[in-house]
Amino acid sequence: MATRNAGQLCNNRTKAEYRMWVLKAFHIWLRGLIHLTATRSGRHCVIDPATIYSLPATLWEFEQFIAGESLSFDILKTTKQTLMDLHCFEREWPVYAAQKDSRSFLLNDKTLYKNFHANYSHGDIPTNCHAKSNFGAWYDFCGNPIKKHLDVAIARQNFKHNSLVFVTFDCNVQAGIKVLPVEIQGFIAERMDAEGGKMCDYITDATVEYINNNTGNKVKCIMSVEYQAQLHPMMLLGFTNSAEVLECCPPVHERIERQVVPISKKSTTPMTQQQKDELRGCLRSGAFTQTQLRKRYNCTNGQIGAMIAHHGGSYAGA
Repeated sequence: MATRNAGQLCNNRTKAEYRMWVLKAFHIWLRGLIHLTATRSGRHCVIDPATIYSLPATLWEFEQFIAGESLSFDILKTTKQTLMDLHCFEREWPVYAAQKDSRSFLLNDKTLYKNFHANYSHGDIPTNCHAKSNFGAWYDFCGNPIKKHLDVAIARQNFKHNSLVFVTFDCNVQAGIKVLPVEIQGFIAERMDAEGGKMCDYITDATVEYINNNTGNKVKCIMSVEYQAQLHPMMLLGFTNSAEVLECCPPVHERIERQVVPISKKSTTPMTQQQKDELRGCLRSGAFTQTQLRKRYNCTNGQIGAMIAHHGGSYAGA
């Protein structure tokens, strides 16, 4: 797995490299919608329609790329059918008001974009509610991988036949580990307990494992990278069940290179079955803090996190 120096801010080239990789994946995915068959009279072309969701904010590079890709569809096949349906969302009203109709492809001029339709809505980006197959999305949340965002990004309906989904999250969890799903909490706690470091050192790996465990076997991770943005480290993840993308896009996995300070190892007495049962009950009650549980059962944060991950529950304030 490649690494990048955390001391270097994500300059334009670094971010452009990752965005280019996303665009390449979508280019391959869209090419897979075209089916050409040789006939006696020439060539028969069938193009499967696709639906794409995005969060452009004020940067419309991805959306402009999608609109441009639709022009090649027009060259291959003349039809009044919408072959590419783009849905863009923005929850902040000032941004939405400023960006509405600010790009030529948002005007849906059928003399130019014959097979393309764009819709720009004020509100939160939802799970797929349009496509029965061929669904693509870039859930550029930028916030932390909390359950609310994960439930949207990796919903079952997002991975219909031939789907491609990217998602962006912030690696810096300022609100504390309790805002994350318990499975991610447990993964991070075990790693920190064993290897030291901070939450941001393991949150990307934890999020990838969470998504892998909550999607079907046919959904594969093709991208998991980190980069240092202006304020926080970010993660960009990509998942697909598209045969064309899996065949043509070698997976890319990169992490920011960090200096992890090893923790001093100390002997921990294995918990008895009775202690484990009692700890499970305490976690289900939610009446004890993590510190109280650690002292009461002479266990580590990693052991508590593992118990939560496998059996549920929480500590006071979680």
